[in-house]
Amino acid sequence: MFGMRHGNRNPTQFLKEVTGDWGLEGDMELTPFGKRQGYAFGRELREYLKGYLSANYMPSEAKFYSSSANRCQMTLQVTLAGLYPPRSFALWNLALDWSPVPYAIDDPMLRMYAVKCPKSDEAWAPITNDLLPELSAQLQRNNMLLEYMTKNTGWKPTLANAADLADNLLEISVYNTSYPAWIENVNLTGYNTSEQLINDYLKFMESHQIACANYEPCRKMMAGYWLYNILDTFETIMNTTKPVSKLIGFASHTEIVLSLMKEMMIDRHELTTTAGFILEVRDRPEWSVRILTHDPIGFDSHVINKAQYLPDLQKLAHKDGWIPLNEFIELVSPNAFKNWKRDYIRF
Repeated sequence: MFGMRHGNRNPTQFLKEVTGDWGLEGDMELTPFGKRQGYAFGRELREYLKGYLSANYMPSEAKFYSSSANRCQMTLQVTLAGLYPPRSFALWNLALDWSPVPYAIDDPMLRMYAVKCPKSDEAWAPITNDLLPELSAQLQRNNMLLEYMTKNTGWKPTLANAADLADNLLEISVYNTSYPAWIENVNLTGYNTSEQLINDYLKFMESHQIACANYEPCRKMMAGYWLYNILDTFETIMNTTKPVSKLIGFASHTEIVLSLMKEMMIDRHELTTTAGFILEVRDRPEWSVRILTHDPIGFDSHVINKAQYLPDLQKLAHKDGWIPLNEFIELVSPNAFKNWKRDYIRF
């Protein structure tokens, strides 16, 4: 079972000085670099699962889910293109090393913040308004940077706008185009180089999303229903003789994936694009689960490693990170809820 953040995307809003052929897909849409990242993960997953999956997509073996966001759907699509290059009977066009793979959209599970839910809005309110202590401190600590941004862009001095600026600067870097003059020729007390300025602005990236994963009400609201579905799948696997999927995959967003990883007791504090987790379940010598993480290296490579467990989870771990499945479920199930419409019905 894997979960992943979407790939590299465009900013929510663009700097007026944007030059070159980038951003043309539209705001928040997946970029060519994001497509490359997802494809690289699919290829790495195919290599990791060598001998476990059929070469081609088989409905009885696998199922996949995405949030409704275009960037997540497209990331999942290119990941599956890397995972399932068509072979033998699946070949249908010799000019394309690709075959379509179906997936379902599930926003309550993978994009709760976009679902009409007062509790979700309530959980986000102190983050959206920069009221959490760490967000307020970040605002105060970086007042000069924010005012410099406002002076040169006209954007309000908020963390959300600073995160948009960071996204713009990242894309300018990866597309190797020109920075705005006010960035390139910095005129701000305490900053002698554009590199120093850019590095400090990049620290605003995903501020709100990471704050959500750290703030318990938001974290539980974003991850609880997804976690319930994972645990329910585990219970089904242990207690049925019917065939079950060998692979289940999910594409979502930073605040959702990172929140879930924290609720599963993974020691993780941020996610780069296309990063996430892998859950392995086995029934011998006993029902056990192991958690891995996966991360991009640049845009065309990916790596899978053992996850760093938080102390409560590490106490349960046996050799090579395997954890008795019943003990894992007992530990993390208080963070899950079954019916999001009724709010926090526990697993």
